[in-house]
Amino acid sequence: MEAQATGGRRPDPARRRLIGALLGAGLGAGVGGVLSGCATPLTGAARAPAPGRQVELLYVADTLECLGPTRIVAPATYLGPAELLGAAPWATANGVTTLVGSAGAEWADLYTPRRAARRHTAGYGGLAARLAQLRRELGAERTLTLENGQCWSGSGLGHLANGSAGVAASRLLASDARVSSDERVLWPQRAPALYRDYARPVLGNLAAPPAGVSAATRFERDGVRVAVVGASDPNALDETRPLDRWYQALAENVAKAAEGADLVVLLADTGSVTARWLAGRLPRVDLVLAARGQDFWPTLIAVDNPHGAPVPLCLPGSHASGFFHLSCRSTRSGWQIHAEFQRNDATPDATAAEHQARFDALRAPYAGWLDRPLGSAPGWLWRRDSVGGTWDGLIAAALSADSDATRALLPGLRHDILLAPGETITRDHLWRLSGGHPARVVDLTPDTDALKRLLERALDSSLGLPLILNDSRDLPRLSATRWTLDYGAAAGERAHLGALPAGLTWRSFSARPQAGGEPLWQRLERYLGDHGGTPPAPTPPSVEARYVEGHPGWHPQARLSV
Repeated sequence: MEAQATGGRRPDPARRRLIGALLGAGLGAGVGGVLSGCATPLTGAARAPAPGRQVELLYVADTLECLGPTRIVAPATYLGPAELLGAAPWATANGVTTLVGSAGAEWADLYTPRRAARRHTAGYGGLAARLAQLRRELGAERTLTLENGQCWSGSGLGHLANGSAGVAASRLLASDARVSSDERVLWPQRAPALYRDYARPVLGNLAAPPAGVSAATRFERDGVRVAVVGASDPNALDETRPLDRWYQALAENVAKAAEGADLVVLLADTGSVTARWLAGRLPRVDLVLAARGQDFWPTLIAVDNPHGAPVPLCLPGSHASGFFHLSCRSTRSGWQIHAEFQRNDATPDATAAEHQARFDALRAPYAGWLDRPLGSAPGWLWRRDSVGGTWDGLIAAALSADSDATRALLPGLRHDILLAPGETITRDHLWRLSGGHPARVVDLTPDTDALKRLLERALDSSLGLPLILNDSRDLPRLSATRWTLDYGAAAGERAHLGALPAGLTWRSFSARPQAGGEPLWQRLERYLGDHGGTPPAPTPPSVEARYVEGHPGWHPQARLSV
């Protein structure tokens, strides 16, 4: 549906049907377990070189152009397939501690919403300082810095700078390779030049890769031949292949890259859930580093793989909250991978401040426009949640303000920026709500049956199997409408709608090129202006979710506003 198109291509039912031939039935679960990267290093495949070799990976992802200090985002509710209840990463707040145990409790400030909201990152300056420090301590001959996901876009800065600020920021962070991500869709004519300016490997399994993008690359660290393979977003606007062909191309890329390699790393800009599916399916992969889902998990997730030992999956969070240090040591039984998250805390540090000045300079030419004050937050403004948050309520109010016969039907986007009551709303905040995409307002006129089908399709992507169908979005948001979710029901039977009045228009927003409506950020800015900068307190979307009580990812009482 159009409401699901922002930041990615609408999932096409035809593409879903085509996965069966290659993937087979019932192959999408990949249950796996959770192992602590700190207390219990994960031992992988026995292809490692002679014992005692060590590769130090530094992994940063989905920074979303949060160049300066920002609050840390953590969801209170996060639902996945009912068949995988109790598996990572579908847990929030105390549910994470329950699944991970004492090894994860020290990271509760990063996955408990109210505790996370009290913390600010140190911005890119803190990231750059800590990355540089670890490279010095560990030795350049052993260290490899990998970047993934939305790092060149995510805010209004990317729009104004056409991606060039993101390139410069990546060079200052000194990443060694990255995956071709949203910049390829946002600025298709500019992408080859951006990749030339980056001057480091850019990876992706694309049907028609732009100049500068390759399927894989190879490094040597401490005598270890490291193959890094890129898995780009299968739901991207420019991805036209059915899922089976997308997967087959990736599998071939992995097999070719693994020839003669000692350590194979998959950079999966596919979302956490599809990355988990890949970890449970691809042979000859030693480590999967995920992005796009914007999920943080404090330890490595061990995903069962029929081709050998469990494959570790790493979920690094978002908004420049930190990065993972993964120490890969060769042993007689294979690779032993020890993971530790490096927080990007806002603590006074002269070195970080020196780095931050360079990042601030990248934003300075655009700061006046981006930071223009538009109003004040009427309460906590937040979004990341299975059901939605107050930002979604504000968007719904703005889209339906001109008619009682108009309601909002919004995609379950995860792009968020936390604002405390009374804090200033800026133009950049509005751009961040669409992930830096120039989303445009669109009108839909489905009848009740068609609306239910749209809901079921979205729920299938969010809650269905196989996991490769997941599109890194949460439940759709409906304004002023009662609906019920039967969690665990069969596909096509999860959503229940009450009676709806005739003649309703459903308003949403879309990033598809053919969408020609008003830009979402302009509609929101106009709405704030109409209320003198102080809009009414928004009502978050709601759904009556049945059979979810006790789910480790269901803690609605932990929301910033309830």
